[in-house]
Amino acid sequence: MSRTGAASRVAGTGEPRPDASKAAAQQGTSSNPAALHRSVRSLNRPDRYWQTNGGDLKLGPATSPAARSAATFSLVKGLAKSGCYSFETADGDYLRHRNGLLHAEHDDGSRLFEQDATFCPRPSSFTGATMLESLNRPGRFLRHQDSRLVLDPYQNTDLYRADSAFLLVDGLA
Repeated sequence: MSRTGAASRVAGTGEPRPDASKAAAQQGTSSNPAALHRSVRSLNRPDRYWQTNGGDLKLGPATSPAARSAATFSLVKGLAKSGCYSFETADGDYLRHRNGLLHAEHDDGSRLFEQDATFCPRPSSFTGATMLESLNRPGRFLRHQDSRLVLDPYQNTDLYRADSAFLLVDGLA
């Protein structure tokens, strides 16, 4: 399902939102061999990656083969908006926010799930990094906090900007 949205600005920053439609249009689904396998690395903790840990997501080192696999996702078109991203795990779950935390869960087919699992790339104040804004919670971005991945309202602080800056790198697995 393809949805388009009007250009707008990142809530609280005045910065324009990038046109992610070109990059998202090149994405496939995990059943498509063209799907991009990506890992998400913290900018201010460069030895740490998003990793599934049961149904939870943590930020940690990817030093073992199991950790490298847990830190690799299929980057696909956003389930609720094609100009954004969704992250699919190797076992077919999707990363979604629920109760302020990022989890890996099975798609229940609901509109809420699609929206919770859709994150729109936004410019970071750090060159090459991306911030990921929740589609259905505008102005809230994914960030790491005590090794957990949380959804927090934008804060104009150096720590917040650093904790919410991520690099989408080639998959580790």
